[in-house]
Amino acid sequence: MTVDIIQSLILGIVQGITEWLPISSSGHLALTQLIFNIRVPVFFDLILHIGTLAGLVGFYRTDLSKIFRSIIFPRSMEIGELKEYRNLLMLIIIGTIPTAIIAFALKSLFEFSFYDIFLLSIGFFISGVFIFITNFFKKGSRSINKFDAVLIGIAQGFSVFSSISRSGITISLGMIRQIDHIQLVRFSFLLSIPSIIGGSVFDFLLMDDAQVSTIGNIPIASYIMGFLSSAIVGYITIKLLIDIVNKGKLHYFAYYCLALALILLIYSFL
Repeated sequence: MTVDIIQSLILGIVQGITEWLPISSSGHLALTQLIFNIRVPVFFDLILHIGTLAGLVGFYRTDLSKIFRSIIFPRSMEIGELKEYRNLLMLIIIGTIPTAIIAFALKSLFEFSFYDIFLLSIGFFISGVFIFITNFFKKGSRSINKFDAVLIGIAQGFSVFSSISRSGITISLGMIRQIDHIQLVRFSFLLSIPSIIGGSVFDFLLMDDAQVSTIGNIPIASYIMGFLSSAIVGYITIKLLIDIVNKGKLHYFAYYCLALALILLIYSFL
């Protein structure tokens, strides 16, 4: 089935908002497709994720540049800054390992959750519970350590379940661990980069002939619209979430996730 330019715009906006807000992009994309009565090809879904990745890279371009410099041009950096960004890179690598193991192990098991209303409700419920718990913890001030990176990486791996929010579960866990909010949000977002790239490459390489044949069913304009809308909206949403976390209002999203979980649960039994 084709995706027209209006549908691609809406899907891109949904992806851009929900990829970074703690409400699950995959879950909302699944709901949006159910509403439109369409099922987008894997390749179109990849384009949307690459769009939000582009927005993320644009937002954290300074940090990414310094990570790159710490490896390739270390002499161009001051000692303190060099240590900071080499340590950040090490933590990202440590967090990526459990994410990759869990995601690849469970991806095929959880693929069926994408279009099952009952399972979507379960994922939103889990996200809501994790986010709600953060309301009972004071603002942290700790720096991220290796153990934190492993735990957050494990949490990110389980977000392969369609409606478990990646940002919701990783940031919530970090807040429970009393990590400084600024460090936590930056680490959570930067940790998502290898996950998104790896997942996208994996999905692309595993496309079968039937999935490859659907790529041409969607107009190029729809691909471009989906990419641009997800990138631009995603960039804006990152700024919004940082502000929300700094103001201690992340738990507000728990009510949305829990309400949506209840609605979907009731609907699944009708």
